Amino acid sequence: MNNDDIMKKIEQEKDRAYSKQLEKNIFLGEYKERVIAALTKEEVEEKGVYKEIIQALKTKEAKNLKIARDIEFSKIKDYVAEAEKIGINYQLVDGLSYSGNIGLVVSADDALENPVENPIIKSVPERFREKGLADIYYESMGEKICEFHKNVIHDELPEFESKYRDITLIDRVLGVKCPIDEKLGGKKRG
Repeated sequence: MNNDDIMKKIEQEKDRAYSKQLEKNIFLGEYKERVIAALTKEEVEEKGVYKEIIQALKTKEAKNLKIARDIEFSKIKDYVAEAEKIGINYQLVDGLSYSGNIGLVVSADDALENPVENPIIKSVPERFREKGLADIYYESMGEKICEFHKNVIHDELPEFESKYRDITLIDRVLGVKCPIDEKLGGKKRG
């Protein structure tokens, strides 16, 4: 090897090391090849708990749960409780060097045998939009909705059906209206 080849090799290694450090800064101090699943800060702050994170915590590879310290505790307490129940270490982290928008990471102690290409879980609102459903469907989670829209949820995203309640006959008498109907203007799938 001549000096030019040695210098090229050194530059390549420096670039690789720099790239790995940037990667660690994105995933709250974890190398991407160790990350089983991750959520953005916005996803952590959404309604409910992502079942994909709970499943990731239950895998044999899962050893750590890291959460960005600037997220309100009420939004992370269910994840922390699940980690404690399973016996997974959790840590609230903050750092000026962390970049990006990752708010929660489930990771292994070593590189995964089959690393996940994109460990960031797709957001719930994004899943609704992919099915062609208006944002009001997501915004109405936890509320009472009419049978028509309950059937739309059942057909398109059955995993979320239990997040809605039915408008009963008594509710109708009391004037309860479906928030999706109200927003979309009737029995429309939007």
